[in-house]
Amino acid sequence: MASPAPTSSAAWYALRRTLPVWSFAENLRELTACLPRYGVDELVVKVDTEEFSHGQVPLDWARAYQPKLLALRDALAEIGVAYSLNPWITVGHCDRGRDGRAHVPHLRPMVGHDGTECTCCACPLSTAWREHTTELWTLYAQTQPRVLWVEDDIRTFNHEPIKFGCFCSEHLARFGVRVGRPVTRPELVAALLQPGTPHPWRQLFLDLQSEIMNETVAFLAQIVHRVSPTTSLGLMSSGPRQHCLEGRRWAPFARALADGATLYSRPPLANYWEESLRGFYYSHDSIKITRHCLPPDTVEQTEVENIPFTRYSKSTAFTFLQMAISFAYGSQGVTLNLFDHAGTPMENEPAFGRLLAEKKPLLNALAAHASRPGAYRGVQLVFDESASHHRQLRPGAGYGELAADGEPAMTLLETHGIPTTYSPERVAVAMGQQLRGFSDVQLLALLGRDRGLLLDATAARTLCERGFGELIGVESIAPAQMVDDLPSRPLVAEELHHPDFGGADKRLLTLTLPNLMSRPSLGVLAPAPSARVVSHFVDPEGRRIHPGATAYENRLGGRVYVHALDWATSYGVAFNHPFRAAQLQTAVRWLSRDAAPLLVSGDGVYPLAFRKDLPSETLLGLFNLSLDPWQDTQFTLADTRQPLTPLLLSADGHWQESPLLSLAPGTSGHWRLSHGGRIPFDAPLFVRIPWAASA
Repeated sequence: MASPAPTSSAAWYALRRTLPVWSFAENLRELTACLPRYGVDELVVKVDTEEFSHGQVPLDWARAYQPKLLALRDALAEIGVAYSLNPWITVGHCDRGRDGRAHVPHLRPMVGHDGTECTCCACPLSTAWREHTTELWTLYAQTQPRVLWVEDDIRTFNHEPIKFGCFCSEHLARFGVRVGRPVTRPELVAALLQPGTPHPWRQLFLDLQSEIMNETVAFLAQIVHRVSPTTSLGLMSSGPRQHCLEGRRWAPFARALADGATLYSRPPLANYWEESLRGFYYSHDSIKITRHCLPPDTVEQTEVENIPFTRYSKSTAFTFLQMAISFAYGSQGVTLNLFDHAGTPMENEPAFGRLLAEKKPLLNALAAHASRPGAYRGVQLVFDESASHHRQLRPGAGYGELAADGEPAMTLLETHGIPTTYSPERVAVAMGQQLRGFSDVQLLALLGRDRGLLLDATAARTLCERGFGELIGVESIAPAQMVDDLPSRPLVAEELHHPDFGGADKRLLTLTLPNLMSRPSLGVLAPAPSARVVSHFVDPEGRRIHPGATAYENRLGGRVYVHALDWATSYGVAFNHPFRAAQLQTAVRWLSRDAAPLLVSGDGVYPLAFRKDLPSETLLGLFNLSLDPWQDTQFTLADTRQPLTPLLLSADGHWQESPLLSLAPGTSGHWRLSHGGRIPFDAPLFVRIPWAASA
């Protein structure tokens, strides 16, 4: 039967490890000695991996390797470590000089939208690939892994040397049946990338791709479950905004892959090598948005990668933060790809093993609370998995522009102490064309009584085009245009002048956005007479030329804040500023009617903060994504319950009272938690606030 899962760890460590044939015995001896010491709960064996991959795996090679997997599985069982399996490819990530037809005769490879043909990456409709995969995955399933992972190459984009596909003869033939006549690849691509109103073929082709991929993962699951019914399937994915490019429908895709068993998810955290702490904004969001798209009973084990391995690419401190973010945001486990695929002993660089062991008590204590059922609170980020169906493209747009909008909206809020979520909340934010596919009923719900909606210029124009200008306080707004191309005087800054929205005269923010070498686009808007103008764009003499932001309460009782910048062209390092934090936090306070779930302030920049409400307590946290320590940190949270003494998580994994914490009532219905110590980047803050039982 499949390897059972131990239950001792709230913070589940699944180490992904390649055991090459030339060092298998040595690597196995080291694993059995080190895994218990590291605190590892599960070993995920990677097969035919990376540099030493054959491309499409030869069946003779797999048959010869299978006894090694069986011996490994049994050895792991003796030390109480679960066994799972991770083939490096499904259809293939990239060619890298390999030709899959060497091992799979008659393989039909993927063909890109530009006609480029792979040599190793298989079209999922290829009969030869399916026959080969049936034999190969049967060999894998016979080892009875707890989880058999499907890599993120189970998609129709980013298969080097092609970027977008598949437009092979079989895909074109199936599409031709759908539209009732033969279709050529250039004809189809032209329709998919038609400027303006989407061509009807775009939705038909995206739907066809979705159906093919649903059927493909069902095919994989059925191979496995014919042999090992207790094995679960795991999915590594590439981010829902990117999967819009292939029209993925997450619910039917997940049902097909799970095939009645528990589904495992491995959302990518990126940051494969260490560059900037700010990359963790993407990491935490990848967890949240992927979870939002998958069924609620999915088990989540994030992907912590270190490429190309050793501390030259990633420090142990950076690795720890990825693990801590995973558990703080409620993941049940982490998959750890920390060591190379060449068989180099793990103990050649023992720092990673020490890290895993040393941080286990802290991460266990954190995960024991964060993984409980509850709700992460914040401003709601809207997401539409069918966004690619509805996006209107500019002339000459590339295929990649069909991906979904939204990441800048998340980052600009989080960087200024405003947590975000994909769950329904009183205040929502939308940018770009995110709302183009929403129905009138859905839009009215966002604009209705006691709701708040934060919009950038392009989102506001989208709503005006849909006939909702009157409800957002905008009489007209021009398409966003690069600021230097506007017919008005040169515009140099945004003046935040309204005192109710974090402003004062001559409180100025640069329009050299998003960085020193760039300039943004903005939409010239005409606000409704009853809308409050919160800021203006000014010329070099400081004269107010165009409205920069407006605040409006509509006849339905909803509130709308419009920022006339196009965030996709504006957000970057130069956008961030203490004045911007004041602008955005006061906007959210106003939109929420002073009931924002959490706002964070203090002597520091680049916070990543969260609030999770559990039945009898609230979990708060702050990751400092700056090298300068945070000081005098304050969490302002709306809540009418009566708090008990807050508890701080210590470095050794204990929740305890601390003189650094103080909790005081703020304005009506608010509490302010203050932390009087320093929060360095490598020691995030975690606090529990228990709530008194209702009378």
